[in-house]
Amino acid sequence: MLTSKDPVLSVDNSSADATLRATLQFVAVLIAVAGSALAIYVYFFSITPRNFISPAIIGALGCAALILLRLGYIHYVAHIVVAGVLVAAVVSIIAFGSLRSPGAMLFVAAVVAAGTFLGRLELAFSVAFTICSLSALLWAEQAGLLVSPSMRVDLRTLISYVTIIVVVAVMVYFARERTRRAHQRLLTELDARRLAEQERDRNMERFARIFRNSPSPMLAQSARNGLILDVNPAFERCYGFQRDQALGRDDAFLWADPGQRDAYVKVLIEHRSAHHFECLGLRSDGSTFNALISSEMGNDPHDKLVITTVADVSAQTETLERLQRSEERFAKAFNFSPLNMTITRLKDGSFVEVNRTDDSVQGLTPADLEGRTSVEVGAWLRPQDRDRFVERLQREGRLNGYETRMRHKDGSMVDARLWAVIIDIDGEECILSCSVNISEEKRREAQLLALTRGMAGPSGDALFQALTMHMAHAIGADMVAVGELRQDGRVRTLAVWKDGTSSRNYTYALGGTPCGAAMEQRALCVVENGLDGAFSDYKALVDEGLKAYVGQSLRDDDGTPVGVLTAFWRHPIELPEEARALIAIFASRANAELVRLRRDREIQRLNTSLEQRVRERTAELQKLNAELDSFAYSVSHDLKSPLRAIDGFTRLLGEQLEGRLQADEQQLFERVLASTRRMSTLIADLLALARVSQGTIELAPTDLSAMAEQVMQSERARQPERPLRWHIEPGLVSRCDARLARIALENLLGNAVKYTRDQAAPLIEVGRVPDSAGAFFVRDNGVGFNMAYADKLFKPFQRLHMPSEFEGTGIGLATVRRIVERHGGAISGMSTPGHGAEFRFSMEPTGAAITQSEWHK
Repeated sequence: MLTSKDPVLSVDNSSADATLRATLQFVAVLIAVAGSALAIYVYFFSITPRNFISPAIIGALGCAALILLRLGYIHYVAHIVVAGVLVAAVVSIIAFGSLRSPGAMLFVAAVVAAGTFLGRLELAFSVAFTICSLSALLWAEQAGLLVSPSMRVDLRTLISYVTIIVVVAVMVYFARERTRRAHQRLLTELDARRLAEQERDRNMERFARIFRNSPSPMLAQSARNGLILDVNPAFERCYGFQRDQALGRDDAFLWADPGQRDAYVKVLIEHRSAHHFECLGLRSDGSTFNALISSEMGNDPHDKLVITTVADVSAQTETLERLQRSEERFAKAFNFSPLNMTITRLKDGSFVEVNRTDDSVQGLTPADLEGRTSVEVGAWLRPQDRDRFVERLQREGRLNGYETRMRHKDGSMVDARLWAVIIDIDGEECILSCSVNISEEKRREAQLLALTRGMAGPSGDALFQALTMHMAHAIGADMVAVGELRQDGRVRTLAVWKDGTSSRNYTYALGGTPCGAAMEQRALCVVENGLDGAFSDYKALVDEGLKAYVGQSLRDDDGTPVGVLTAFWRHPIELPEEARALIAIFASRANAELVRLRRDREIQRLNTSLEQRVRERTAELQKLNAELDSFAYSVSHDLKSPLRAIDGFTRLLGEQLEGRLQADEQQLFERVLASTRRMSTLIADLLALARVSQGTIELAPTDLSAMAEQVMQSERARQPERPLRWHIEPGLVSRCDARLARIALENLLGNAVKYTRDQAAPLIEVGRVPDSAGAFFVRDNGVGFNMAYADKLFKPFQRLHMPSEFEGTGIGLATVRRIVERHGGAISGMSTPGHGAEFRFSMEPTGAAITQSEWHK
């Protein structure tokens, strides 16, 4: 059986390199600063100034490492640092005069660094060097070759120990982090491999089911040596050989003529496939039969297969021969008539005779029609169509100019006109008919109709949409688009009709595209074949498999290019003059409409002065809103003191009356305390809402991905018992106020965590809205809300859930809305009860165009 190759999983090491660089940079800065500071301190304040050499070496190593990192030599930094630390350790012990020197810990730091950042060979060398150095220094100390050590413990000793411990801790943390990420990548690879194996098993099962249950004889052979690997039950019934008798043999015993087999093998090797190869098959009992063989050779280099299907056409061949012998009974006048004439049986529509002229309607030969019915060959699309034709023919006796549609042998539809009369042949009623192809006549009528409709559409986008649709129908194009040339030199489509339906607009650069060539000339740009080869660098064009192109530049009154009208085909074309004339008419209408739109925009720009007053009025309203926010802040702040007094005196009174209150009185005290706590929460939320409307916004590029990750980590720390899961798209950056952005994310993500509380597997997602610059989303799979009450979402103190279900004051989303509006952005929400909620927001004016009508785009 065929086996699919396991998918090759690639792992992106960019994150690991970034972590390594960041760690090395931190270590380099740490040892540079600490080593230099320690060297200066020892040199000026220590009783043994020679001890400054070792920290000076380490400080120099840190500076050198930073320079190498800046130059990009990241792979050499660790080697230099480890070697330098080993040398510094030896120098420190020699300068101190004893192995009891703090510098001995540098050996440990060097070995840890080698094991963390380097390979096994470098680690082994570091360990060996350490052992040899310690042995040599121990011998030198015992032999009295070193200076007399000073066992005095001072600040230099403490700093040395602290520096070495911090560096070792950083390296150990990096090793643990790298191991964790490697483990996570392995888990991801295992999941992908498991899915690939499941898909492979399903494909193998489907192939085996099709192979076994096929009604046609099938066999699978090796393309390397021609041996039969498997046959299906239909093969056993056709050839008479059992499966065990055929497996492991070549197929020579199935051919009655070896020469036919040689010709078949030649065609198969040359074209990697053979279709409807005529031959004589040989059964197990020695009898032969006429067969049509079709074979396909697989492309798998590790397991090449040839799948062959056999069709027994002996009965069809005999019938064809019998019909060919009967042609001698008919008159030469019928056979040599220039019109397409047929005789069919009235009762079932089977063909009795067909003349020899070329069939201009269906493109079928007499051999294609004989022995078949008119419904089978597509002369009638449905049996009901023939029944209506026969009923009318029997009623009127003859038909003149009866219009219908037939199917051509290539699958296309053909318009035809029939003349028919009932005749008698050998006592059986038959129909003598003559057919004429009127497709060209109908096509011209359809072109004129499409042209009329395309020209008569409404203005603006609706006209461009109608124009592209009718132009595609008129010239038979797979894709038609009209685009406008923008000021930046790129083209933005205004309408696209592709594969029989309207498609989304897009923007593209002219360089390296056929539209660029069309824009440079006034005449029609035509590429009838080889479009994907001539513009192979244009990936979108090659991926669509487009072969032919027509483009007409659209120009302003002064001759300046303003747009382009294009048409594409996935097959080569021959563009007749009438099609060129139609394209010219469509282009003229599109040109006029595009120029009109540009004039309208110029008029609109002249009206901007009217909008200035609206903006001034808006500024006044914003000023009033700010004053109201300031008033709310003052009132809320002033309410806190009496509320604290009420709460405090209530608690004091409760303590004094403890034990003397009845149950209902104690319950009243608790309700009073609960009300003060809720009032305190409302005041705090109201103050928070007022604060976000005050103060100056400091805009700066802000990493929202890192900020969202911090917020979710905090939520997990507050609720460690919950199985929280989240996915945050990396690289979410917005130019905004970082303080306000964090408040917005805390409210949005806090709501997501709260409303997924009842989910067994909660999932929270943060990412960028597709096809939108500066717009982001926060999505969860929680309880959701009813969109009928969505207008209450962002109003203060408005909640869509009962307090007994979920706690809250209804201020959070109002605060988020106030924050994004202060940045010039917008926010909206979408949800289905029981299926989670999604909030889209922008912190910049460029991303504020996300409206409710665009949610499902």
